[in-house]
This record gives sequence, structure tokens and C-alpha cells, in this order.
Amino acid sequence: MDLKTSYKNTELDPIYAGSGAIATISEDGSILATPILDEINVVQLKPTQKKLVTISNDDEQEITALKLTPDGKYLCYVSQAQLLKIAEVSTGKIVRSMKISSPAYIMDSELTSTLVAIGGTDGSIIVVDIENGYITHSFKGHGGTISSLKFHGELNSNTWLLCSGDTNGMIKIWDLVKRRCIHTVQEHNSAVRGLDIRAKADDSDLLQMISGGRDDIINFWELNTKKKCTLLKTIPAHQQVEACGFVTINDSTDIIYTAGGDAVLQFISLDKGSVVMKSKQPVEELFIIGVLSMKNGSELYAVMSDQSLHLLNIESVLLLEDKTTVFNFNSSIAGNHGTIADMRFIGPSLNKLALATNSPTLRIIPVPNENDTDHLPIDVDMYDGHEDLLNAVDSTEDGLWLATASKDNTAIVWRYNEDTEKFQQYAKYMGHSATVTAIGLPNVTLRHWPEFLLTASNDLTIKKWSIPKPKGPASIEDVVHEFKSSDYTRRAHDKDINALSISPNDSVFATASYDKTCKIWELETGELKATLANHKRGLWDVSFCQFDKILATCSGDKTIKIWSLDTFSVLKTLEGHTNAVQRCHFINKNHQLVSTGADGLVKIWDCSSGECLKTLDGHNNRIWALSVFDDGNLIVTADADGVFQFWRDCTEAQREIDIEMEKQKVEQEQSLQNYLANEDWTNAFLLAITLDHPMRLFNVLRRSLDYVSAADEDDKNIIFNRELDNVISTLNEDQLLLLMKRCRDWNTNARTHTIAQKTIRCILLHHNISDLSEIQGMMKIIDGIIPYTQRHFARVDNLVEQSYILDYALVQMDKLL
Repeated sequence: MDLKTSYKNTELDPIYAGSGAIATISEDGSILATPILDEINVVQLKPTQKKLVTISNDDEQEITALKLTPDGKYLCYVSQAQLLKIAEVSTGKIVRSMKISSPAYIMDSELTSTLVAIGGTDGSIIVVDIENGYITHSFKGHGGTISSLKFHGELNSNTWLLCSGDTNGMIKIWDLVKRRCIHTVQEHNSAVRGLDIRAKADDSDLLQMISGGRDDIINFWELNTKKKCTLLKTIPAHQQVEACGFVTINDSTDIIYTAGGDAVLQFISLDKGSVVMKSKQPVEELFIIGVLSMKNGSELYAVMSDQSLHLLNIESVLLLEDKTTVFNFNSSIAGNHGTIADMRFIGPSLNKLALATNSPTLRIIPVPNENDTDHLPIDVDMYDGHEDLLNAVDSTEDGLWLATASKDNTAIVWRYNEDTEKFQQYAKYMGHSATVTAIGLPNVTLRHWPEFLLTASNDLTIKKWSIPKPKGPASIEDVVHEFKSSDYTRRAHDKDINALSISPNDSVFATASYDKTCKIWELETGELKATLANHKRGLWDVSFCQFDKILATCSGDKTIKIWSLDTFSVLKTLEGHTNAVQRCHFINKNHQLVSTGADGLVKIWDCSSGECLKTLDGHNNRIWALSVFDDGNLIVTADADGVFQFWRDCTEAQREIDIEMEKQKVEQEQSLQNYLANEDWTNAFLLAITLDHPMRLFNVLRRSLDYVSAADEDDKNIIFNRELDNVISTLNEDQLLLLMKRCRDWNTNARTHTIAQKTIRCILLHHNISDLSEIQGMMKIIDGIIPYTQRHFARVDNLVEQSYILDYALVQMDKLL
């Protein structure tokens, strides 16, 4: 059996996290820009999803506001360093940078993509010409932090306005042509977060404006560019308003939208002053922090406080016959998933991952395609069902059934609906008195559905539940079965139960606990069969082997133990992790095992020898989740930062590469010997430096000293020989850096320092010192050479001094004779 020793990885990082700035999108909905701390990810959404460029903020300050121009050509952003920067989206290159007077958290760009407005915490507003990089307008007059901005312009006219709102509830309307404030109103008593303005449909001289604030109201205004500004209506929004806007499709002049508190997007009738439709409120305590409108207002993304973006086609919602319907969003994008606690491959093709995250919502994401590395799988399906965080997930072998365990003391079984290609709730289990921490579905489904469910809880018990037989296809099952009594309940451990695993034939199952033990149970009766106690700290995971009567446990004592199910004794103890081992799983038909730890490392083990064959380093934080597909050909790991690594076995390909490299190495070795025999110093030196083997290069330089002509010996500028000196004089920067590294290493040894000193002298004779000092990393190498060189000179001085004493002694002996 060939062991798996090489893996190549595909990384899936969060694209939106750790910043208070709201994402931004182009008018056609094809380009999305999202902040993640001090970086900005520019993502293409259509026609395919892929990351275009990452723009790094050189001052390493967190991004506070950003805005894409409607045409998607430029990205404007502000950081905590109070710098406005403008970058080209196509290249990620910063083309403009300027200092602003105060921190800014609000930006807006107008429809021609010419101007961007920035609102500061000092109440000032500047308008910048994006293309030319200069300030066109500077407005002052607000007494609080600018909390909203909105441009309004009509092409081929003199109507160009900028509306601004502040945290004190004041709204100002600025005429950009006349460069002055034309209206100031204050009807809100808290921050104005939403503004929108449009021309009145039946009167081109009048404008309509809506404003929404954190005082839970919407104000509807009518105004012109002269003195008229009238409050027509105040509408209760019944939520903290973070965004609002007019709906302009299908002549819906009466409808506006608001979004904010309770994570609900709602449509309100201006005439009736009441909500006509609204989105389904999620179970999780979220709120909408912003709305990204696009395609002339026909579509929008609601940006949630967990950095997920939910797409809504407004036209499809407004065409619904039942206007009182609570609607769902069309699709979702995940900016990040937070901490991944557990995951499983699911779906008919097992090409999706079900995630248990620090959220009550079940998340399902696509698995990246091995052959399409540019594709960015950020689509996510979200399923509400639990009321608290998910702890664990499990699935059947066919991927059509899924079970989730939650901190709300319940477990849910989900079933795949082939018509909708979604999962739906099938059964809910309520009976534990504490958090459900582990869950298990059968490995064998003889009747095309899982017949039982196992759960473990912090109430220190394990329960077996029955799963009822489906009455038909998932598309006709509309009833969620609820169970409050289990088939049996057993007190299992003295401390929290962290993991549960079912044997391949469903005859027994194992539980792993903080009480440092693993227990084996009869599945049918729930009777205790054995207790495995050999770990020094609590256990995090337990895993059965699919091909042999063994199982593995991993613990906070930094070890993995492999146990015999015949004798219940330890067969092997695997040591190598530097912190707690979180997960383990057998791969390659029980010959190997993969483990993940709190040290952020993935290790591949040989079960027979207990040797760690490979350490995979791709995480910077504790790895909570591990899932294996196709007996280890694909391994997925996820950490506390929400970073996924998809490790694909490439052992065979790597073996072929190694064989080819070994073949080339032998050929190059022979060529080197031939060059030396023929005294071809040029090719010998260049080949030796290409091979990057210190002693081969050293031997070429040393042997060249034996082939110096009489003419070269008399020339003080010849160090080795004329041919080799000439080669050294033509080396490029990379070759010079490598040669100096070798000189640094040789210089530390008294037997090899002579060649090092000669080589350094040759380099200094033939290369400009100032050019050498500009090579990146060169000065650091020279700093390592100098101390040993000084030591060599000191030793030579001592020898010279001692030689004087010897000369004196010999002269005195001659006198005596």
C-alpha cells in the first residue's frame, strides 16, 4: 500500500470581516469591494465569482469607509489615518492620495462616476474629482458627525444636489452648482442613516426626498431648488433605520424600502404609511448595516452585521400576489463564517459542505472545483431552525440526510429536496436539559433513510432517537416531526462529552469526554461495553476505522492513541503536536491517520510505525473542524478565523516529479564532472551555482586555483583564474546574493574561509559597491560575514606575532652555536 505523503492546498479566506466599513458594489452588480481589517478585496460576481485584486493599505490602519464608482472603474476609501485614497480597480494601483481633516465613515459617488463625497466626524463634507484628484467643493455647517450622504443629479441640467445627514438629526441639501446650502431641516432626533431623493413624477420642478433615522421613523419631504422644503408625512418604521430608498421599478412611485434593526428589509406604502411586505426575520440577533442598490434600483444586497450579503430582486417580490407575504431573499454571499466548529460533505454529489459555526443558522457552501482554482465559492445557503449556536453536524453516506446539534438543547434532522435542491427540516428532537454537543447518523441506510439518531449532551447523557419513515418524496413532506422522548437515555460521562462516532457496521458507538475517557457502547441497547482510559487530559475527538477493528482518540495531552476493539488496549501513541489535538480521522484504508490541532497544524501519520509522514501548515489559529472525502484524497480543515484549506492528495504526481528531478540531478552531476575534467570553468561554475549545492560550488572554486597560468599569477587582479573571474563579473543580482550567502557560510569555518575571502574579493573587484549594497538582503549577509572575517584577521595577526618570537629564538640559538 502506497502511503499518502504529499498534498496541495486550495485556500478559502474570509472576504469581508473585522471592519465597521460597509461593502460597496458597482451599478451593474458585477464588482463587489469588501474590507477586511486593513485590506480591501475586490471580487467579481458576474459572470463568474473570482477575486480580482487585493488592495493593501500601506499605513496598516483599518478601513473606515469605501465606495466603488458606479462604473466599477475606481475604488475610493478612507482609513483611520485620515487618508483618502483612490485606486484603479483593474490593477489595484493607488492613483490618488490626500489627507482629510477628520476621520470619515460615510462616502457616496454620483451616477457619472466623476465625483465622490466624504463626510467627516467634524461635520465637514468634501467633494473630490476622482479622475483629476482635487477637491471641487468643501461644505461646513453640520454640528455632528456626518452619518449619511446622497447625490442627486440630472444629466444635461443644472440640478446637481448633495443631501447630507448627521448624528444630531440635521439634514442639509447642498446645491453643487451654486456651491451653497439651500435647505436645512431637523425633524429627526437621532442619527440620520438613510437618504434618497428623486424628481417628482408629475412635476419636474419638484423633488421628493425620504430620510430615515435611528429614531425609527421615515420622513417624506417635497422640495425644490429654491425655498420650498415641506415635510409631507412622518411614517413609523417600527425599526431602527440604517438605510432607505425609493422603489422606482414598475412605476412603483408609492413604495419605499427601509432596512436596519431586527435584520428585516421592509417595503412601505407612502400613501398608507404602513408596511406592505417584509423579509423573514432571522433567528440570530442580527441587524442590517447597509443596503447596496444596483441595476437602477431593481436589485439590492442587504448587508448584515455578520458580514453576509443577501440578494433581493425587488421586481419579483412586488409581483407577488399576496402583498402580506413574508418573503425570503433570492441568494446569499458569505463574507466570513466565523469560527467553524464542525463540517460534513453533503448533497447528492457530495460537493457541498454543511457547517456548524458560531451561529444558530445552518450554513451550506459549495466545495471549490479542483480544476477551477480562480473560482471563489462564496455563495451560501442559510437555514434557520435552531435558536442558539450550532456545535456539531453529521450526514449519511449518500449526503441526502443531515443532522445538526445546537446549544439550544435540541437536534434537527434535515432532508434533501431534489426539486428545490435545498435541505428542509424533517424532524426535531427535544429532550436534553443542556447543550447538545455531539451527534451521529447511521453509516448503513438499508431502507433508504436513516432509522436512528444518536446525541450526546452537556447534561452528561447520550440518547438514541428514532427517525420516522418518510411518507414520500421530500417535496410533499411539509410536516416537521417533533420528538421529546428517546428510545433510551444513558448517563455516559462525568464531564462534558465532546465527540461521538458510530462504527462502520452500526453495531457500537464511542463517546469522548473531558473526563479523559472514551467509552464504547452497544448501539442497540445502549449498554456500556468498555472504557478506554489512558489519556492524561480531556478527549476532543474519537474516530472509528472503516477497514479494521480499531479506533483513534485525540486529547488535550497533545497525543493521538490508536486502540484495539478486540482487547481495548492501546496499540500506538502518536506524538508530535505541540498543543491539544482537536480532530482525527483514518484515511488510506486504515494505513494512515490525519489529525488537526490547536497548534494550527495538520499532520499525516503512518499508523503502523506511528511516524508523522507530513505536516501541513496552512492555518494561523486553532483548527476546530476536519472532514475527509474519498478515503483521504481530499481533506478539508477549517479554523477559528474561518479560513478553509482544501488539501488534495498529489503523492503520485509528486513522486513522478521527484523521479524526474533525481534523473536531472544525476545528469547534471555528470555534466559538472565533465566540465571540471575539461577545465571548462565557466560552465562548471554556472552549473554548480544552479545546482545550489554549497560543496559542489566550493570544489569548483577550490580546484580552479590549481589551474592558474603563469601570466595570471603575476596579475594581482586575478583571484582564481582569468576565465572564472570573468564569469563572476557577469553574475546577476540573484546569483550574487546566492554566492554571498555561500561565502557567509564558508567564512565560519577555518578550513573553508580562504575560498570565501577570495570569492568576496573577486566580487568586490568586479562589481560596484553601491550597486551591491542596493540588492535586497545583501547588507544582512555582509553583517554576518564581518565578525568572522575580523576573527580570521585576528588569528593571522597572532600567528605573525608568534613567528617573530620564533625568529628571535632561532637567532639566539645561532649565536650560542
